[in-house]
Amino acid sequence: MSGEQGNASLVAVLVLPLLVLVLGVVLDLGMLRQSAARVRAAADLATLVAVNDQDEAALAERGELHLAADAESVAREYLLRNLTPVGASLGATAHDIAAAAEVAVFPEGGVDQRAGRTYDRPTVRLFVEVPLRTGLLRAVLGPTVVIRALSAAAAR
Repeated sequence: MSGEQGNASLVAVLVLPLLVLVLGVVLDLGMLRQSAARVRAAADLATLVAVNDQDEAALAERGELHLAADAESVAREYLLRNLTPVGASLGATAHDIAAAAEVAVFPEGGVDQRAGRTYDRPTVRLFVEVPLRTGLLRAVLGPTVVIRALSAAAAR
């Protein structure tokens, strides 16, 4: 009986580190997926706020939807605000990421070459590449993984 207990202890000692490693990798993948979802949500919210920042004079006088002149800077500002809470998982500063984001404003609609779409209303489109830090996956994926988010919002 004592020989079986010794074998069970040996198996437990050998398998436990593997189980801890697998748990760590699963948790790391979950954190990356959560951070990627937050990046996409940050891009979506930034375009929504920017497109809802309407030219109030045109809206009041003619009832027409026109993007405010500062729509691009509003999109960058809100991208920065929404990336700041996930700053610990970012591979660069939220400020640098927001500054490097590609923001396109289509005041009357138009053709967006990057997204491959045609807009028939005033639209704000944002494309951002966000480096996220990796933990245990560093050996496989490298120190950072780049998440790309493309978001567009149209005035309605």
